[in-house]
Amino acid sequence: MNQAIIVPGDEGYRKWIEALLVASAIGITLTAYFSPLALALLAGAVVLLLASMRFRPLLLGMIFVIPVNPYLSWDLPVKDMQTLLRLCLFAGALLARQRAGEPLRPWLFSGRLTRAVLGYFVVAVIASTVFNSPTGAVARELMRLASYLCFYYAILDWVRTEDDLKAILRALLISTIMVALFGFYQFIIGDYSSLYNALYPIQEEALKNPPWAGRITSFLSHYNGAAAYLNMVVPFCIALAVRARERMSRLLAGVCLVLSSIAVLLTQSRGGLLAYVAVLLISVCLLAQTRAARFRWLAVVVVFSLASAFFAGQIFERLSGIDSNTEVTRLGIWAGAGLLFLGNPIVGVGYGNFKLALTSAIAVPDGFMLDAHNLYLELLAETGVVGFLAFAILIVTCLRCASRMQRESLSVTEAVIGIATIAAIGSVLVHGTVEYVFHNAPQCAALFFMLLALLGSYEFRRSHAGAIAEEGV
Repeated sequence: MNQAIIVPGDEGYRKWIEALLVASAIGITLTAYFSPLALALLAGAVVLLLASMRFRPLLLGMIFVIPVNPYLSWDLPVKDMQTLLRLCLFAGALLARQRAGEPLRPWLFSGRLTRAVLGYFVVAVIASTVFNSPTGAVARELMRLASYLCFYYAILDWVRTEDDLKAILRALLISTIMVALFGFYQFIIGDYSSLYNALYPIQEEALKNPPWAGRITSFLSHYNGAAAYLNMVVPFCIALAVRARERMSRLLAGVCLVLSSIAVLLTQSRGGLLAYVAVLLISVCLLAQTRAARFRWLAVVVVFSLASAFFAGQIFERLSGIDSNTEVTRLGIWAGAGLLFLGNPIVGVGYGNFKLALTSAIAVPDGFMLDAHNLYLELLAETGVVGFLAFAILIVTCLRCASRMQRESLSVTEAVIGIATIAAIGSVLVHGTVEYVFHNAPQCAALFFMLLALLGSYEFRRSHAGAIAEEGV
């Protein structure tokens, strides 16, 4: 190994880390008091430095705080804290690989899934900058998309063993338990809470939540986004509760499953609840050992879902049906999305530019419309047929990789990730029929790319092992 790299376990490494953590804690505390923007810059510098030193707990901390994403009040394309931190995380990982003499090309380009992720990113950039005039909204969303790609690569670099995967899943479950508990707190006090307002003192006017109406957001930007986020974690809870060998892992997964399920209900997101049922059905199909068990559990899920829908409708008026206002506005927005697509069918109007383009196409109440309320229509409107196909290729590649990971892996953890990721992607596709949460809840997009990275790390490690075997021969 290159001697410039500080090796974990070395005395010098421990002293450097201890000094850095103490200095960072003092600096962040003082900076937070004087300037939130200076705090963001200092936090980014600390992340970059720790990542360049390959401080292993850093990535776990980044995963733990995915749901918290304060906005930054400055005139730059990077508009939120997490985008800045993910870019710094990648820069640190890049420096660490260069100092260690590790090749960059396999890391950046090897594996079908990695190439599919990179291909989707390239298509979104070209469609938005070459074939359309970039706007402020496009710049913001492209920077976020770039940060998701950076997060993907950082996880590929970090994950080396099954223990790394287990640590990531534990961090995700504990973080999600915190998300659910904070949502319960909001429901109990009947408000978004002063903590939520402190975390998000500034927001774009069109993205602000309406006055409290009983729907929890937890730490996320929007209640529909909160439901989507929880639904991507629930499959991991189910798979771990059924398949994990360690008792503590099963217990943690069970607690997270119960709390997350209640939290999804409290978001009162109809699309979210529909996606939750899809998660249950997919999980049963993948986890049941026999055909008889599969049909039995499918029947249980159907009965449970119908009964829950009835009682939820009695408790929450919003879940008793679809109001006429929602019907009319959704149909109008979908029609507008169709018009935008027909006007630019090949490359669309630009990634992240839907709201601005729609406002010029049809009459939209000020501050009312957030997105196309449909994943597929927004993809077509923003990036056209080319972008839609790139996303479809990405999804198919993910599902194939997850299926292969489930079937071929000898590791229980990797099999669990394969099963859970299929169900998580299923939740996104089902919820996507009535919602597009990636722009309005960047936490969901970050989690989605994290799940892709868990699959990509499997491909990356397999290809690396194969290259070593060939060299040995």
